[in-house]
Amino acid sequence: MLFNSFQYILFLPLVLVVFHLMPKKYRWIMLLIVSYYFYMCWKPAFAILMFISTIVDYWAGIGMANTTDKRKRKGWMMMSLCVNLGMLFFFKYLNFLTYNVEVMMAKFNIFYDSPILHIILPVGISFYTFQTLSYTLDVYKGKAPAERHFGYFALYVSYFPQLVAGPIERPGHLIPQLHSPPALTKDDVRYGINKILLGYFKKVVVADNLALYVDQMFAHVPGGTGLQYYVASVMFIIQLFADFSGYTDIAIGSARLMGVRLQENFNRPFFTTSLSRFWARWHMSLTTWIRDYLFKPLIFSYRDWAWAVTIFVFVVIGLWHGAAWTFVLFGFFNGVIMVLQNMYQGIKPLREFNRSRVGKLILAIWNFNLLALLGVFFRSGNVTDAFEIIKRICLDTRLKASDLRSAFMAEMYIGMILLVLLAVTTLFNRELRFRWNWMYITVMLVLIFLMGSDSSNQFIYFQF
Repeated sequence: MLFNSFQYILFLPLVLVVFHLMPKKYRWIMLLIVSYYFYMCWKPAFAILMFISTIVDYWAGIGMANTTDKRKRKGWMMMSLCVNLGMLFFFKYLNFLTYNVEVMMAKFNIFYDSPILHIILPVGISFYTFQTLSYTLDVYKGKAPAERHFGYFALYVSYFPQLVAGPIERPGHLIPQLHSPPALTKDDVRYGINKILLGYFKKVVVADNLALYVDQMFAHVPGGTGLQYYVASVMFIIQLFADFSGYTDIAIGSARLMGVRLQENFNRPFFTTSLSRFWARWHMSLTTWIRDYLFKPLIFSYRDWAWAVTIFVFVVIGLWHGAAWTFVLFGFFNGVIMVLQNMYQGIKPLREFNRSRVGKLILAIWNFNLLALLGVFFRSGNVTDAFEIIKRICLDTRLKASDLRSAFMAEMYIGMILLVLLAVTTLFNRELRFRWNWMYITVMLVLIFLMGSDSSNQFIYFQF
């Protein structure tokens, strides 16, 4: 079920009415049922995978809690890792691996036809896999107690607002709220409604309208000039932000209307002077997960190889997004540039300049353009197209007279208007409190109905 669908607009109010009318001790049952219904609206059979993951990790948590034997606890942990990562590998990476093994073997004159399976990627599998793994890892490390109530644990894995695209919640933050949600206040209702409207604005007004130009340019490579592809790359990174943060806003707002506070996933990521600062503010639930469960253990063991660990971790982040060489290169170049930026920031004579207003402005502009170029790998259908687009951006500086009279300029103007509107939202206070809240709601509704795209485009991160 898409958040930007008429079905969800009917679904959410109905769920909220039943939720608040139902006695508190039975709410988890209703939420579990509607969460599975929400997920099964895509393909009912895939709910079985989520249920298997839930059962395995529930018993793994109980098993680790019931023993102090390190070998047994490690055995339960390994079972959880093998089942969850095994399912993720099969559905997301098996075909990618078999195809590349075939190509590599052909280099040595060993030819065979690899079995390409027609596998449909279950929606949200990367998100709920990481969420449930955070539970077993925390129980194993003693950072969280085992959840004894199977129903609440199943709800933790499947909670519908953040099920298919995050934010990836930790057990210590979400499970206690599912047991005893804070009493709903007027402030919660105001914030929830304002947050949902902000999310719809980002998605249907900004992201979906920018997608019209971005999709056209990336679908016809090489079919444009360097300037056109530069504009498309800038529009895409903004589209990606508006699309993903829009989903997160709707998720956070929907949960808040039930008294549940999900964690923020974005914190003005483009107002940064380096990739390390950008990733500290972008998709924060994923980057903190990678930091705590992968980066820290590796850096503890390989402290002298911090640069290699950084690059490896970002290759993993790239692969998490998709089984394609474009995503591998996206992660690899992020890691390499981050290492180089850290080296640059360590140059003592430049520190004062880097901290000055002029230095910060230059670094912020430079960093944003790097993000736009890296986004080309994220968006391109294949590696060849990605390098062709980057080559055109860097070498093809033509501006044809016909471009100034074409639809290209009109699309640029529309994009600039959308960017200005989106930039205004970054000035809103975090709690979305406004002196005249009715005016905020009115303006948002007018923008959504007048400027919103009428196509129910799937959220970009649903494919991950």
